[in-house]
This record gives sequence, C-alpha cells and structure tokens, in this order.
Amino acid sequence: MAVKGEGVVIVKSMAKSRASLALQSGFTLAEMIIVVAIILVVSAMAIPNLTRAIDASRIKGSAQALAAAYQDARIRATQKDTSYQVLVSPLGMVPAQVCIDLDGDGTCSAGDPVTTFPAQVRVSNLGVPVPLGPAQLNYWTIDADHLTPPSNGLTWNALGLPCQQSSAGTCTAMGWVQYLQLQRANGDVMYAAVTVSPTGRVKTWTFIPSGNGNGTWR
Repeated sequence: MAVKGEGVVIVKSMAKSRASLALQSGFTLAEMIIVVAIILVVSAMAIPNLTRAIDASRIKGSAQALAAAYQDARIRATQKDTSYQVLVSPLGMVPAQVCIDLDGDGTCSAGDPVTTFPAQVRVSNLGVPVPLGPAQLNYWTIDADHLTPPSNGLTWNALGLPCQQSSAGTCTAMGWVQYLQLQRANGDVMYAAVTVSPTGRVKTWTFIPSGNGNGTWR
C-alpha cells in the first residue's frame, strides 16, 4: 500500500509539473493578437500628439534662432559703430535662412554669419491668420511683407536701435515683426514670430490656434 501511495504522489507531482510548465510556456496566439491590437491602438493615439510636440518644438526653436541672429547683429552694430542688416532668404528657398550683411552688399556673401532653419520652416509674413498688432505689442510695427531688399530685413544702427533701411540709404526707426511658418505633414501650419520694439527689445511668440479659426499669440 505504501508503494501504491508513493506512486500516486509521484503521478500527481508529475501532473502538477506539466500544468506548471504549460502555464509558463508563453502566450497563446489569441493573447498575442490582443496585445498587438492594444499596442496599435495606443500608438495611433500617441503618435499625432508626439509629432505635434516635435513640430511645436521645431517652430519655437526657429523663432529663438532668429531672435539670436537679431541680437548678434545688434551687438556687432554697436561694437563697430555702424549699421548691419539681417537679410531674409527669398521666399521659396529651402532651407530658409537669414544672414547678417557685414559687407553691406545686400546679399548673404561668404563670411556673413548665417542662420539656417529646418526645411519645413518658412520665414515669411504672408498669410498669417491673426497678425500681431498694437493691442498685444503696445507699439506699431512696419506692416510689410519684407519681400524685396532693402526692406526685407531688419537693420540695427550704431546705437543698437532697430530701423528699416530705404533704397536712399536712410534708416527709419520703427518696431518690427517677422513671422515664421512651419508646414506640418497633415497640412496644418504652425506659426511663430519675433518682434523688436522701437527701443530694441526682442521677443519670441508662438501662435495658439482655437477651434473657430482664430487664436492667440503667447
């Protein structure tokens, strides 16, 4: 009887071991399909938010790069006791860029400091849905598209103040706004801006759209 009892114990132990191995053998096909489906759903929800965050970071970084170029030109102008213009590349040039026109020839020549933007970013004042105005800025800016030189770039004079250069060589003090636009893969456009007050204060802005087609600048 003892032997029989031991045999039963051994058989039961082996059965439990097989059951344990079956449980530890891995996922079934049905379980794998469910897991993959959950991953796909979560990814579909997360990817648009992720790409939007990347694009938002890209347009914000572009505005900061333009602001840095303005500040660089201002410092150089005061140090050299002269005027320097920040030129904007022609509309349609990819990637867009700005340069500090050190030699005053009206073009981005070799030796001029250049800032290059991501391929999706345009430096253009055309088509901005809600332009910045005196209500937000507390000063007036030049209302121009800045398409052709010499009016297409901000100039800093020897006093470190912003002005708009004319074909006659004069530089009229004023406020300035330059918009940047990022074309997203889904067709949406993100906007940022760099403003310069008549006293030379440089500030970056980003446009927060609303559901009614308008939005606010922050």
